[in-house]
Amino acid sequence: YLTSTGKPYIYWSAVDGASQYEVYRSGSSNGTYEYVGTTTATNYTDNKANAGYTYYYKVKAVSKVKSTANSSLSAAVAITCRCARPSVKITTSNGSPRLTWNAVAGASQYEVYRATSKNGSYTKMFTTSNLSYTNTSAKAGTTYYYKVKAVSKVKSAANSAFSTVVSIRAR
Repeated sequence: YLTSTGKPYIYWSAVDGASQYEVYRSGSSNGTYEYVGTTTATNYTDNKANAGYTYYYKVKAVSKVKSTANSSLSAAVAITCRCARPSVKITTSNGSPRLTWNAVAGASQYEVYRATSKNGSYTKMFTTSNLSYTNTSAKAGTTYYYKVKAVSKVKSAANSAFSTVVSIRAR
């Protein structure tokens, strides 16, 4: 699974007799698995994973008693790390809706979508590498709803989820 910030999150069932779990990661299913961390919980978030890449994870249960009782590595789980969702703010600029958002690690561009109702059909308005967009074609007196998606520089499967919807009435 992925966290709300797009980072890989794995979890597993507790193993009787285990005091902790070691997590290993690889860039390919048959590649070399490198140790990335230890946890006493039955879950792990890989905060060092980069957006756009697929990672393979394995977990090993570590015995409370002696190392010979440690488990072997689990089966691999593959997760593609996504870009985080942009955090969008909206104001007006000369009466036109103006959106700004934060830079998202791993993103090369941002897509801006607009609708005239919150749950309506959204149309892609603009794609940009900038961190803002002014909707100069907005009609005065109309309320518009916007959401933004970060586009991965690596592959589309790593694009972010949509931002929270923001709205404003054009003047």
